[in-house]
Amino acid sequence: MVTELTANLKPRCVGRYVIDIPGDAVTFGGAKIDGVDVKATAMTLKDYQAAMDARSKELNSTKSRFGRQFLYADTTVGGVPGSRFFISQGDPDVLSPANRVIEGYKWDRGYQIKLQIEGSDFTHPDQTNDPVVKLLPNKNDVPDKAREVAHLVDKVRGRTEDEIPTEPGVCFAGGFFPGRATDQENIWVQFVLRNQHDVSFNIDSNSDIRETTTLLQRGGEIDAGLKQNEGRTIRKGIVKIPGMQAEEWLMAGITQLRIPGNYMALEANSLIGSAQTPLVGLDMNTGSNSKLLPGSIEKASLTEGEAIALWDAVSRTLRPRPNGF
Repeated sequence: MVTELTANLKPRCVGRYVIDIPGDAVTFGGAKIDGVDVKATAMTLKDYQAAMDARSKELNSTKSRFGRQFLYADTTVGGVPGSRFFISQGDPDVLSPANRVIEGYKWDRGYQIKLQIEGSDFTHPDQTNDPVVKLLPNKNDVPDKAREVAHLVDKVRGRTEDEIPTEPGVCFAGGFFPGRATDQENIWVQFVLRNQHDVSFNIDSNSDIRETTTLLQRGGEIDAGLKQNEGRTIRKGIVKIPGMQAEEWLMAGITQLRIPGNYMALEANSLIGSAQTPLVGLDMNTGSNSKLLPGSIEKASLTEGEAIALWDAVSRTLRPRPNGF
């Protein structure tokens, strides 16, 4: 089993790192860049155009439950062909007249890329005489946030799973932002094995988090959790990963599906999280449910020995991407 799974490991770009994952794994994920939520969805240009027409129609026909203006912008991002840009109240039932949802869309290389952030505008309608609003340093942050979304729409590009960029930038599932590292990059990706739906690898990279303790220093908390789930420690310790300070903790226990399984965790750069050394978390689950692939799971598809072997084969390949920063 493990020989088959590891015979076709393929490099995958996550954030500013690379890791080798079984080639048939199904990928899902997203990102938050400079506070903007980003998600890529594979689709044809024709389907993208239809989706944008439908989104425009939906927003233009939506009425605020309180009789207020609902849609504030329906346009394109200047200089970006096929882009769409919307500013609305976000929800017809929203109470605050200042609430805004800013959406930017782009189609590139087979992917629809959506960027979204929330903002506030207390000047339209004018609420600046409200005592609480008077205390706010910025009564309208929509222009700044709209410019940031437009900037990201201009920069972002679609990216197939097997593309490993050679220039500085941050990878997310289905896309890539070129540029030097910043302290506002949060990436998460899940890889689910196609023929073993209960087996998944999850990777998070965060450049704005610096922990006060390392993974191993949280032993008391982890041990308490293991007791609650009939769990035990298989192995724990320091791991040698190129260019990173890493620790791992391998566990066995009862999963949320109430069947025996494994949870294995690795954490790097815990105490030095920054733009150049993002906090990186990698974990692997067996005997756990996946929202990506259908089908019931009655038992873990890997034995404990197989899970450890797969973990060792994959986790040790995590490395900074050359010229990624």
